[in-house]
Amino acid sequence: MTDSTHEHGFNPSGDYNSTPRPRPRFDLHSDVAPGDLLTHFQQSIQASPHIGGLVVPENGTVEMTLVDVHVRIWSPQLSLLITEKGSGAAIKARFGPHPNVWGLFLAGYAISGMLACGLLLFGCVQAFLDQTPWALYASPIALLGVALVYGAAYVGQGLGAGQMHDLRQFLGQTLESAGLKGG
Repeated sequence: MTDSTHEHGFNPSGDYNSTPRPRPRFDLHSDVAPGDLLTHFQQSIQASPHIGGLVVPENGTVEMTLVDVHVRIWSPQLSLLITEKGSGAAIKARFGPHPNVWGLFLAGYAISGMLACGLLLFGCVQAFLDQTPWALYASPIALLGVALVYGAAYVGQGLGAGQMHDLRQFLGQTLESAGLKGG
């Protein structure tokens, strides 16, 4: 697609991955040896004006992102693990947020969850001591924090759906140019 909205990573039609899942993943298979495939990914990423990334041949990983001009806080990255399978390669792919954003999500879950557990425990102690268990009433509010963090993941994935499509399309084109079916 060459329309200007698609170039910026927006996908208003929602035709790709229209039902969000946390950290979507998929598997592909290749008849090309993992080392040759990693070399091809390195060349494709270096030649692309829209996709950036890192290829680490020592552990068979590829991290693909959009170039900095198009990156927003909700922008995804596509991580590949390429391993040997018979005479070819198995490719495990996973979409996820940038590691900094992923860290914020984990911190949000941890803080909200610990706060909810702490309030619940404190409320139980208050009830056992025949005090007004105000902390029991506040614990659902902390659980709301967990729900908000979970919901933010879906909002971010919806905003980044077009960019996920761009990364998936680049993956398919790279595999096709290596003589494979785009999966």
